[in-house]
Amino acid sequence: SMTPAPTPGAAQDAQGTATPSTTPSNTKATLSPATVGTTVKDKTASYKVISADKKQPAVAYTKAIKKNASSVDKIKVNGVTYQVKSIAPKAFANNKKLKKITIGKNVASIGKQAFSGCKKLKKITIKSAKLKSSSIGKNAFKGTAKKLTFKVPKKKYKAYKKFLKKKGNKTVKGKRHRPCLKRAGGCCEPAARRLWIAHPGVAC
Repeated sequence: SMTPAPTPGAAQDAQGTATPSTTPSNTKATLSPATVGTTVKDKTASYKVISADKKQPAVAYTKAIKKNASSVDKIKVNGVTYQVKSIAPKAFANNKKLKKITIGKNVASIGKQAFSGCKKLKKITIKSAKLKSSSIGKNAFKGTAKKLTFKVPKKKYKAYKKFLKKKGNKTVKGKRHRPCLKRAGGCCEPAARRLWIAHPGVAC
């Protein structure tokens, strides 16, 4: 007698009997980003989708919902993670509760008057190395605190120092932060001189 040949792809037991193939599903369903132009929201802000690329979907930060928001970085909405690549004009305008903000590494542009009227905004940490004078709108920082401090990437210190103070807050002064060791009594430089801080570096 002849034993039927097992079907292609089927597994066999010890006696050579064909058993159904059970290929595990290792391809998890990929959630699709919202279409370009769609408004999406999380608990802190509203965003507009500017790229629906499945590998790198991106949004523009358009309006703060949480007035004391602390960062502009990647977000997750409906299971999809988006990179925040821009801050829209007037996104934080006249936010009286905003005291400090961190701008993520993927942000490449900041719209005009984005932070205008944020009177209590005293510290902005910029992790992005993608900003240029032309990509920051007019009066982006107008009306912010008089002693506004920028913490910027070390390799972009000179370039950022040159153009950030031209974006609405003329009281910002360009003074290079000198790395120092922590010691009793605090930093080796007076607070009044620590207006520009190279990031990353030794934090005081």
